Amino acid sequence: MKKLSLILLALVLACAALALYACGDGADKAESTTDEAIEETTPEPATPAPTPEPPPTEPPTEKPPIITEIVDKWTFSEDNLVFRSGNQIEDLRVEGNILKLTSIGGDPFMYSINNNLGMNAEDVDYIKVMVKNGSAAYGCQIFFITTDNGGYSEDMSLRGDYWYADGEEWEEYIFETEDCDLWEGTIKEIRFDPMVAEGDFEMEYMSFEKIVK
Repeated sequence: MKKLSLILLALVLACAALALYACGDGADKAESTTDEAIEETTPEPATPAPTPEPPPTEPPTEKPPIITEIVDKWTFSEDNLVFRSGNQIEDLRVEGNILKLTSIGGDPFMYSINNNLGMNAEDVDYIKVMVKNGSAAYGCQIFFITTDNGGYSEDMSLRGDYWYADGEEWEEYIFETEDCDLWEGTIKEIRFDPMVAEGDFEMEYMSFEKIVK
């Protein structure tokens, strides 16, 4: 009888141990499941919206147009070519008040017939030429001499590049005299290199202008 009681007591203790183990494992599983659920349902922090830029306090203003006055303007006629050939220029002529020529090389140029212009450099901010460039290149250049400096040089020149080539468009190209520090004193003569390649060339005018506003 005593032996049977010991066996029953052992069985009860074993059952109790199994029950405690089962309860502990279940709690761990429940806790793990709860943690996973929290991780899955936790939303990511929202990206803050960009702060809008404040509206301008004043409306943008456009720059006023540059106003000039004409100091001198050279136009052309059959009786007044204005220029004489200098180098690599053929058939210099005027047709319908348009000066026309053909360049036969890479360094064509012509001189103003008047070699004592008496032009005050300070009065000229822009030199505008209305031209049609019939060459495949874009370069052009104006040289000048003064009463104080009688020799042509690169230092005494204004370089430019047309917008158009191959004779497709008329354009008014503007040389800005402030680009050359030696544009000063009294201008005596001008040499114009209308192109830097072979081709036909036309010019309607050369205008010398001063900024007034």
